[in-house]
Amino acid sequence: MTHLSAETMAPTSEQLEELYAEQKALISVSDKTGIEYFASGLVELGYGIVSTGGTASKLREAGIAVTDVASVTGYPEMLDGRVKTLHPAIHGGILANTTKASHVATLLQNNINFFGVVDVNLYPFEATVASGASAEEINENIDIGGPTMLNAAAKARRVVVSSASQREPILEWLNAGKPDEEAFLKELAAQAYYETARYYSGISRYLGGTSVTGFIAKLESKTKYGENPQQAEAGFYADNRINIDPLGLDQFVHVQGMERSYVNMTDVDRLLQTATHIAAGFERNFGKVQPTAVGVKHGNASNAAVAETHVEAAEKMIESDTRAIFGGVVMINGEINKEVAEALMKHAMEGETSRLLDGVVGSSVTEEALELLNRKKLRVIVNPALANLSEASLDTSRRFRYVRGGVLEQPNYTFVQDLSAEYMQQHGEVTKQQKRDLILAWAVGSTSNSNTITLVKDGMLIGNGVGQQDRVGAGQLALTRTTIEIPTIEDHGDSLVLSTRLDAFKLEGAVAYSDSFFPFPDGPMLLAEAGIKAILTSSGSIADKAVITALNAKGVSVIMVPDKIGRGFYAH
Repeated sequence: MTHLSAETMAPTSEQLEELYAEQKALISVSDKTGIEYFASGLVELGYGIVSTGGTASKLREAGIAVTDVASVTGYPEMLDGRVKTLHPAIHGGILANTTKASHVATLLQNNINFFGVVDVNLYPFEATVASGASAEEINENIDIGGPTMLNAAAKARRVVVSSASQREPILEWLNAGKPDEEAFLKELAAQAYYETARYYSGISRYLGGTSVTGFIAKLESKTKYGENPQQAEAGFYADNRINIDPLGLDQFVHVQGMERSYVNMTDVDRLLQTATHIAAGFERNFGKVQPTAVGVKHGNASNAAVAETHVEAAEKMIESDTRAIFGGVVMINGEINKEVAEALMKHAMEGETSRLLDGVVGSSVTEEALELLNRKKLRVIVNPALANLSEASLDTSRRFRYVRGGVLEQPNYTFVQDLSAEYMQQHGEVTKQQKRDLILAWAVGSTSNSNTITLVKDGMLIGNGVGQQDRVGAGQLALTRTTIEIPTIEDHGDSLVLSTRLDAFKLEGAVAYSDSFFPFPDGPMLLAEAGIKAILTSSGSIADKAVITALNAKGVSVIMVPDKIGRGFYAH
């Protein structure tokens, strides 16, 4: 015969009936959104309300009967409020396992109420830090009792409310008779642990500085899969509550077309890096951010242009590489109206009536533009913050990436090229237009995969040689991108003949940017022979003098920034 110990015996129905007859809900919150509705609903379901401080006062004002925590524990709040709920009369009623007879008996014998609902907010630590408060005030806003109650309620599978947004659905669930109870309580527990994990992570980073790192977020939106169909269960995770970044991907609104994919969202992130650096560079050097259009493919800017209008910028952006932009994502730092949409879909087309793009991103979109873009079921994404890009728009959050066994973390790339800075070296004359082109080339090249050589002419990207192992190879790739084989169909009456023609940019007078110094003159001389007339690079190579001499002899001007100040390596 199997003998059951007191620890494994189930409580009797009489014991449970007695326990639940005095069931309580513990409510202690700073976010009181809907709290009167929630508490009154609990009372109607037979719960007694136990509360503290301001929450108790607000509920009483609403005519809801409340028992103070001090009346339950037999002790007043003490130590300036540091101790009020840390007591067996509270935590015993939260932590007890009601499937064990010994636990139920302990509660009944000690007159401890069973807490079936726990609704608790945490002290506003993050907001206190953001306010610039003193170290003492910040320390006082490290909550002890709140996380303890949430964790206890989650462990014991109580109805744990960790966010004001949960109150209404929880009340609906209780009134519906608790359907799928195990799954529902498990999800509430997961959210509660998430809130405390996020809370402690913020405290740890505040106290530890760069010696501690971490990022915790919840699913914002699922994606169909990751980079490839085999990589399922992918999604975008975020949790921005304090100092919300207006250019965070969670602030972009999907207007129409297919839902955002994993690759689509990485492309938008890269577009933001490039577009904000273009804005920062133009504001710093020329005092004005111009209408800008950027196109990205596979994580690098393939097309980019600045102009006097957004329509012109869109057209020049398309012209910069009509082949690469196929299937790409485009970002405009302004409204997408009918004229801009027409340029994106039809400008510089050969044969086809419209262009296939993966998505279009702008500050807003008109109904006429939406109708046009919808013909291709194009993704359209908007964020009003794009209309006001400036140097202040640069992403200053630290960046980290997974590597096997851990993560690497570094400050974001926030350097802004300043051609008038004292540390800059200029060898040869550079025109005003060349300076503008060099800033565009820098903004594109320094936000593209290294090694990079970037070519620009008349405010338009004409070649971006990215991700190469050497600078000669990067230069050759950039030059290759300036000459494109374009298929054409010739009608010979009784037959159609497919042929190709070369469409090459005139490189004479164009400029180049290199994301680090040239170790030998061969790379820059390759650019000079092609017609490049000004190069922006960094100094720090033992070959600097030889590079400058060789380029000046070819009539090519050189501007150099010290490598330690302005190197543009990115996305290794």
